[in-house]
Amino acid sequence: MSCRTALIALIASALALSAYASPSKHPHQRITKETRHDPAFRAGFNDGYRQGANDCEALSNSYKDEMGPIYERAADGYTPQYGDLASYQELFRLGYVDGYKDGWDFNAGQYTPFGAGGGGP
Repeated sequence: MSCRTALIALIASALALSAYASPSKHPHQRITKETRHDPAFRAGFNDGYRQGANDCEALSNSYKDEMGPIYERAADGYTPQYGDLASYQELFRLGYVDGYKDGWDFNAGQYTPFGAGGGGP
């Protein structure tokens, strides 16, 4: 096997593995399309987004995505029809962390009408 062939195989392997990598801080839990539509995830995302945006707007240097009473309780919007509370809380917290990052980044100017990272005049 030539060096070029080995390099191509290595790059292809890395790309294939990155497709399965989780963008989440919770590598054991992959965020899928179905997860994003789950009521617990959506409730957590919305609460996290608001809190992340508020924390960033307050010029806080403390990025606290896994802290606070909302994250700890992780039961906003819960009803027994969603199943057991522990499963709901796990998805809520996953959504909260994801939403917190998006809210923080949006208020920090990471996202603009020109796309992520700014741009424009």
